Amino acid sequence: MLIIGEKLNSAIPSVREAIKNKDIAFVQDLARRQAEGGAGFIDVNTAQGNDEAEDMEWMVRAVQEVVDVPLCIDTTEPRVAKRALQIHRGKAMLNSISMEKSRLEGMLPLIKEYGCSVIALTMDDNGIPKTAEERIRIAGELVEVLNKEKIDLNEVYVDPLVLPLAVGNDNAVIFFNCLAEIKKKYGVKTVSGLSNVSHQMPKRKLINRYFLTICMSYGMDAAIMDSTDRKLTSAVITTELLLNKDRFSRNYLKAYRNDALED
Repeated sequence: MLIIGEKLNSAIPSVREAIKNKDIAFVQDLARRQAEGGAGFIDVNTAQGNDEAEDMEWMVRAVQEVVDVPLCIDTTEPRVAKRALQIHRGKAMLNSISMEKSRLEGMLPLIKEYGCSVIALTMDDNGIPKTAEERIRIAGELVEVLNKEKIDLNEVYVDPLVLPLAVGNDNAVIFFNCLAEIKKKYGVKTVSGLSNVSHQMPKRKLINRYFLTICMSYGMDAAIMDSTDRKLTSAVITTELLLNKDRFSRNYLKAYRNDALED
């Protein structure tokens, strides 16, 4: 499963402070640790800084000085995304596109121009639907639009947008149903922002870990998660072993020999 490191996000107070102070040592250390934890992409978000575009350019340059892992450019603003994609070395991921008219029109040309992978959110101008059926419908609309624009669907990760359990006990189950149906109907990859499910709940890491393993059993392909959390990354490795996605147990045994597993 593809791990997208979530920690360089300006919604986190320590990261927001580091961006404000241009604390390059803090940012680069966090980038390194996420890469070492197994992140295949590192999400970068500067939306809560003073100048999102300036801060994003600084962040992209700072992170790419120290890691070879590509970045997931996390913004709702096409102008910010373009500025990041212009300087990004190699193939990036864009987080995100949706059926919101302004975002769709703003992000589509960038996806085509830069050939980046993309996270597609199941929301439109009416917001995030409450039902699985509506999210699945929007996923279909997104797939249709992207396919029409000749964007490689192998580079598309649909996020059915899990809502917190704190506001609805069935939110995780709704998400699981979305995963199963979206993969069955459209054959695209799926992703989740893992920590959303546990928002405002105690023992959040425990909820995130078990949510992840269930999502993987429904075929989820990627997760935006904390790759510095060894228990969480151990859950990824172990679940892949159990789902017969680790030939001859190679990854599990390698992680064991490297003392990377934590129970």
